[in-house]
Amino acid sequence: MKTTCKELRNRAWETLRGNYWPLFLLFLIFIIISGAAGSFTFGVLSLLSLPMAYAVSVAVLNLSRNKVKPQAECLFTVYRDNFGKAFLVPFLVGLFTYLWTLLLIIPGVIMAYAYSMAVFVANDNPELSAMDAIKKSREMMRGHKWDLFVLDLSFIGWILLSMLTCGLGIIFLLPYLEMAHVEFYRELTEKAEDAQVVNE
Repeated sequence: MKTTCKELRNRAWETLRGNYWPLFLLFLIFIIISGAAGSFTFGVLSLLSLPMAYAVSVAVLNLSRNKVKPQAECLFTVYRDNFGKAFLVPFLVGLFTYLWTLLLIIPGVIMAYAYSMAVFVANDNPELSAMDAIKKSREMMRGHKWDLFVLDLSFIGWILLSMLTCGLGIIFLLPYLEMAHVEFYRELTEKAEDAQVVNE
């Protein structure tokens, strides 16, 4: 991947200008609700917060691509409009990653990166099933898992800084990190589209 981590982070930060706080609020609401669900129901109802995680990622993608400002209501309308896929994709990604981790930590981490684009793929390809979106994510990330790992590693300074606040600072970092992931996804899809045009 020729685009550098710095360039992807700069694109992410540029998109966040004027949009950071609405996106931060979206993450904050999701974290509070999912955290409360996990705490008071021993994690059972926390599964029902998975569509919210899906909605947050889609909101970040829409902000990057279409400049659509994030709205908190999307965390709830997803249950009405797209519950099946919004639940299944993150659930299956989490399940498969967990099963790989049972073998060894390293395979689990590798497969987590392989599945990392599944939500974006599912959003952009509504005709695909949850399993097909996960498979397409694996195909897309073939040869690029290390690139995404390096991108995440480039945030290490911010992550260490957030630890000085007992981890609370990570909440402020999440919109920036997720936007960088979206820029990574867009870079992959745009290069794939360009390659397809050339082949035609």
